[in-house]
Amino acid sequence: MRIGIAKIMQETSTFSTQPTDLAAMMVHQVYHGQDVLWQPTMWEGFVEGFLDVVRHLDAVGVTKVTAMPAGNLTAAAQAHLLAWFEADLRAAMPLDGLLLSLHGAFAGDLDPDIDGLLIERARQLVGPDVPIGVCLDLHANLTQRMVAHADIIDVMHTHPHVDMKEVGARVARTLVATLAGKVRPAVVAVKIPMFTPAETQISDEPPLRDLMEMTRRQESNPRVLHSAVCAVQPWMDVPEMGWCAVVTTDGDMDLAAVKARELAALAWSQRRDYTRPCPGYMEALDAAFAAEVRPVVIADLNDLMTGGGTGDSTWYLKELLKRNPADPCYVTVVDPEAVARMAAAGEGARVTLELGGKQDHLHSTPARVSGRVLKVMPVAPDRELPETIGLTAVLQMGQVYAVVFERLGPGADPMLYSGAGLDPTCAKIMIAKSVVDFRHGYKDVARLFLLGAAPGLAPCDLLSLPWHRVQRPIVPLDPEMEWNPMAAPLYRGHGRAQFAADQRPSREGEVRE
Repeated sequence: MRIGIAKIMQETSTFSTQPTDLAAMMVHQVYHGQDVLWQPTMWEGFVEGFLDVVRHLDAVGVTKVTAMPAGNLTAAAQAHLLAWFEADLRAAMPLDGLLLSLHGAFAGDLDPDIDGLLIERARQLVGPDVPIGVCLDLHANLTQRMVAHADIIDVMHTHPHVDMKEVGARVARTLVATLAGKVRPAVVAVKIPMFTPAETQISDEPPLRDLMEMTRRQESNPRVLHSAVCAVQPWMDVPEMGWCAVVTTDGDMDLAAVKARELAALAWSQRRDYTRPCPGYMEALDAAFAAEVRPVVIADLNDLMTGGGTGDSTWYLKELLKRNPADPCYVTVVDPEAVARMAAAGEGARVTLELGGKQDHLHSTPARVSGRVLKVMPVAPDRELPETIGLTAVLQMGQVYAVVFERLGPGADPMLYSGAGLDPTCAKIMIAKSVVDFRHGYKDVARLFLLGAAPGLAPCDLLSLPWHRVQRPIVPLDPEMEWNPMAAPLYRGHGRAQFAADQRPSREGEVRE
């Protein structure tokens, strides 16, 4: 079997001030053909699960393009992306099956549904008889176009996201079983007119835990191959915005519809349970300094670097400097200008500069700071920090330490501090530019987790955003609306292919698995 593998992932916030352009995609490099499978960063997440299942078959690399969460994909970048993907997919053909590692919340200036566009183009190229398996993030915005052109869809079931490898393996196994004629996938989805704050979507706590338990109960039925919910990242002002329930069964569209409606009904019944008061950043700092334990990790969730925040908010930095703490406190700041000045000054130098507040100029202003350049880390293959964050430096201002990056990084990982030479266990307070995933990243370090909202591009107060394109009515913008999941329209999957191996014409010289 020849199984194509592609990874194209970006999570878009349409409210971001930073567009996803060609340069943003090139930061993580673009890989084509078999180079996709040989470069180390592919061997993670969904793709690691794919390869665990199909490595012994004829795995064929297609395209790998990823970018950090930011604003809409520009028209020029979209043209490049489609040209790469189409050329690589044509070069990889003929294929027996195709596995796509996507996020599901990728939007562009020309098309609000880039993931749907990619799946549609894949279907047009591989034809109706080649099954396409798709893996999505829990915060995907599943659309009718995505469902219409896919044969298998599965979604992360965890937040913090820790099950990507397992989901990839599940989809790959279903694809292989499809090609062997053992199953005939049938996908049905129900779009739910709601979106909810991200910080309360925690998969091992109610209300989301109840939905995840229902997906597991549904999958205990041997006819249900995949049961999932897309809880959509909430900073997307696009026409087809909202939660979605999606179920893949073995050849039974009616059963898939029943199970998808069941999931949608439970999600709808919980729609008000996700909205809770979120503490402000001053309140979070008060609680952190008063806590008897250390370290305390505070989520600067409105500036989360994986949800459209620019990572350069200065609210916490300014307040920490004002309080002049007696114990070490760590913050991160994305500021290419400042880190370049620090690198030019060199380790040990004292500098005065404007730090942060330059990209998200709507919510933050630069902090004028003075301190000592403690460490400078050029981009190098052997350093502990991710190369994609670029040049990095540490500025010490009394007991306040700022790790300054050239570009966005993984806001939920204490590696941003430890890799910069700071010991996370010595800190009284660490600021994480994350919303939920930091609970997993810091689980072996933190003694207390807190949320603290400061003004930013990814606010927990969703009603504060200027919504223009979402379909109305929708919760929470229309909290009193009525909706009946049992009468809602259904999205139906591809379902037209004849997948049994003995029904597909053999190619010359082909040896069937």
